[in-house]
Amino acid sequence: MKEDDKIKMFFDEHKQSIEDNGFSGRLFATLDVLPEPKPKYEKSRLIIAIFGAVGALLFALLGGYAALLDGLSQFGSVFGDLKSATPEIIISIFFSVCALFSLGRYAIRE
Repeated sequence: MKEDDKIKMFFDEHKQSIEDNGFSGRLFATLDVLPEPKPKYEKSRLIIAIFGAVGALLFALLGGYAALLDGLSQFGSVFGDLKSATPEIIISIFFSVCALFSLGRYAIRE
């Protein structure tokens, strides 16, 4: 006989039951009507704020604004000649669209 079978047989032979007199039902009925506790501060907003601030700081320190302005200033020439689309222009357009999307999403949520 395996060890697992011996353990199962032991517990089957020595099984005990405790009457709860409706305690479980009353407990779950009480838990269903209790309000869900809310945290004092929402962690996701804090994390988003920290990463946003670090990202903005790195963008400013590493001169990202110069590349963005240069790319956006050359944006008009892309329509005249598609070969003049440099990576700076494409990245500037991409980040501008992302910024507008995130601002719109923030405005809708709040």
